[in-house]
Amino acid sequence: MYELYFQSDFMGTKIGFYLTLVCSVLLILCCPKIKYWYENKLQFEKKVNFWFGFLFVFGFFVMQSLSFYGLVLKSNGIDSGNYSTVEGAIEDIQIVERNSREEAFTVDGVRFKYNDYGTENSFFANRKHDSDTIQEGRVVKIAYLREGNENLIFELSVRK
Repeated sequence: MYELYFQSDFMGTKIGFYLTLVCSVLLILCCPKIKYWYENKLQFEKKVNFWFGFLFVFGFFVMQSLSFYGLVLKSNGIDSGNYSTVEGAIEDIQIVERNSREEAFTVDGVRFKYNDYGTENSFFANRKHDSDTIQEGRVVKIAYLREGNENLIFELSVRK
C-alpha cells in the first residue's frame, strides 16, 4: 500500500502558455499605437528608446511562452503515457549543500538528481517537503519523465 507524497500540478501551464502567446501577438499588432502613446503622451524627462523597451518586453513574453511550451510538452507526454515508473528502496543518497540544496539517490538502478533552484517547479525537488521522506532504505514508487540525462519526478509515493 503506497501513500501519495508528491504529484506535479500542470493545471495553469496551458493557460499560461496561451496567455503569454496572446500577449506577444497583441504587442506586435498594437506596436504603432503603443509607440505613438509612448513618444507623444508620456511626459518623462528622459525617455528610454522605445524600441529597446519594446524588444525587452517582447523578449520577456517570448521567453515565457517558450518556457510554458516546454511544460505543455511534458504535460502532454505524461497524459499520453510516455513516462516510466520504478519501484524499490532508496539507495545511495547524496546531499550537497552549496548555494542551494542538491540531492541524488537511486531506486532500482535509476538515478534521480534534483536541485532546489535548478529543477523546474512542476517537478519534485524536495523544496517544500519533509526532508525525512527521502531516506536510505525507504520503499518508494516513482513516476518520472526522462529528459536528456535527467529523470524528472512528477509523482512520488511512499510505502506505508
